[in-house]
Amino acid sequence: MKSGVSILLAFMLLFSTVGMAKTTHWCMGHEMDSAIGFGEKHLDCGMELPASQEKQSESTPEDPSSCCENKTQHLQVDDDFQVNQVDFQLNPTFTLPFIQVFVFGFDFFSVHEVDYPAESSPPFPKRDFQLLYQTFLI
Repeated sequence: MKSGVSILLAFMLLFSTVGMAKTTHWCMGHEMDSAIGFGEKHLDCGMELPASQEKQSESTPEDPSSCCENKTQHLQVDDDFQVNQVDFQLNPTFTLPFIQVFVFGFDFFSVHEVDYPAESSPPFPKRDFQLLYQTFLI
């Protein structure tokens, strides 16, 4: 589980620093196709002109080069990733009790029931029947 999470976070870090490009093909003011990749892509809507119009001027509105356009947006993080190093020192007055409690499992607060054998238990105390039944000789 931990290794899967660490691999996922490593890939997120890699893709955020590499950068991506989104290319969109616009034809006559309408978005026709989009593609996401690591670089710029050439997209085409497949629009073809009849043979009679190919010989005309290229500035006509039916010309695919004048009505179609590819727009590319580059997405990349500007900040560079830097690892901050932490100086970590173990204090022995804290470390030894910490290891004893959490590694060896010594529990200070557990209550264990003491089981005495029946043969060595002390006899029951004698009861004072006069006080028990509240009968007094006057």
